[in-house]
Amino acid sequence: MSTNPLQPPRVSVALCVYNGERHLREQLDTVLAQRGVGLEVIAVDDGSSDGSVTLLREIAARDPRVQVHVNPENLGPLRSFEKAMALGSGEFVAPCDQDDRWHPEKLSKLLDAIGDADLAYCDSEYIDGAGQASGRGISSDLTMMSGHEPMQFVFSNSVSGHALIVRRALFEAARPFPPGLFHDWWLAMCAAARGGVVYLDEPLVQFRRHDAAFSPLGKDGTQAPPSRNRVWIEERRALLRALAGSAFDRDGRAAAMLQALERAEAGRGIGPLLRCVWEARAAAPPWRGAMAINALRLQSRFIRKLRRARKEPPISGPRFRL
Repeated sequence: MSTNPLQPPRVSVALCVYNGERHLREQLDTVLAQRGVGLEVIAVDDGSSDGSVTLLREIAARDPRVQVHVNPENLGPLRSFEKAMALGSGEFVAPCDQDDRWHPEKLSKLLDAIGDADLAYCDSEYIDGAGQASGRGISSDLTMMSGHEPMQFVFSNSVSGHALIVRRALFEAARPFPPGLFHDWWLAMCAAARGGVVYLDEPLVQFRRHDAAFSPLGKDGTQAPPSRNRVWIEERRALLRALAGSAFDRDGRAAAMLQALERAEAGRGIGPLLRCVWEARAAAPPWRGAMAINALRLQSRFIRKLRRARKEPPISGPRFRL
């Protein structure tokens, strides 16, 4: 954090926008109302056809903390978020969706929670398109993970971009973002492999759930397809390949599991893959039961998905999202 105790830490909010005029002013009001932090907002518009850019420029003209950048062509959410995060100067970076609402102490509480870790994130409360709260949060649907085990994020993910802050040093080390993945998922894996991930059990974001939250399919093909067995397998392959080809796979486990998965897919035996999963049993999703039982369940899932995937058509392009 800031070395000057009288100066609050500086956070770069990376806001990506695509046809977000309807809820954008409300979201920006909650971002600009953050307390206890030094704030800059880097807004990147990804080719909106509504009044989003006009609104952003109007707000920037009144508040010097806001910068507006317009992509000359549609890049899609992955590259737009990477661009927005790179343009900031803060020691910490906070991705921001265009249509949520933030608690006024969201950023300061995450900064208090992060300690020596590289990434901290919080819970989020679901709201509908009209802003009505559902009484449920992301933690109602997912086990919220933390710690120093990157392989757990190969098997599952609970870190949402709209709910996290990350050290700029980690972001720079994780660039460029691998194509076909989502920025929050990738940053969570990288942070777990280095300084660790911290979870703050407070719903500091109201997360709007509807179908218009993302820009259209960009150059990286990052758009969610239907959930199928082939998608699940290809998703694991993409995650393992990205981790195995990086400096974050220090023990080589991702590379070994990738090789074993490709061997199993080619019909050359599933034994090595099952052994890799067993060796990574501490990272198995925390279903109810002992660690060994969870590893056996994960082995069974790989067997079932591989068997069923062989009967499904191939997927054109890396388009994954849990």
